[in-house]
Amino acid sequence: MRIISGKFRSKKLLLPDPKITRPLRDYVKESIFNLLMHSKLLNFNFNQSTILDLFSGSGSFGFECISRGSSKVIFIEKEKKILNILYKNIHNLLINEYCIVINNDVLELNLQKFIKDSINLLFLDPPFQYNFLNNLFQKLQNNSSLFLKTLIIIHYENKNRFDFNNYLNIIIKKKYGRSIVIFGTLKY
Repeated sequence: MRIISGKFRSKKLLLPDPKITRPLRDYVKESIFNLLMHSKLLNFNFNQSTILDLFSGSGSFGFECISRGSSKVIFIEKEKKILNILYKNIHNLLINEYCIVINNDVLELNLQKFIKDSINLLFLDPPFQYNFLNNLFQKLQNNSSLFLKTLIIIHYENKNRFDFNNYLNIIIKKKYGRSIVIFGTLKY
């Protein structure tokens, strides 16, 4: 897997064991970033933005953001085996000053303790077991001061029947094979 665009374009990334995680496919990632860069509905600017990458895996989404001008990415990853790959990718790209890595389960984390700035973009690519999503969205709503103007991107498998409309104002919804990507903002 490589970084698609920006100052780190074509830099290769290490990937964790596919049995542990499922990386975001390049064509889906490229489509997400094309929409972020060019859709008038989203109107997103990477320059000096703060990104929260939940379930960050190898970090490929966050690295794309840094490559395009984001000033900070907060990676949250609880799996230690995956965390080692994330740290190696950060080290190989020489971007320690742009990255905050939190090794914890997001549901157990005190977000206010670790996140000091408003989040411009939140990327959510959870494992395909969805029984925790109600709790996760309630946690985000309970920390609403961090997410008032946050664009939220969710990548999930199309067989998931979770009703995102209960928690999100959906702006764009796209299907890519078995994957669906939603762009939206939190409902309060």
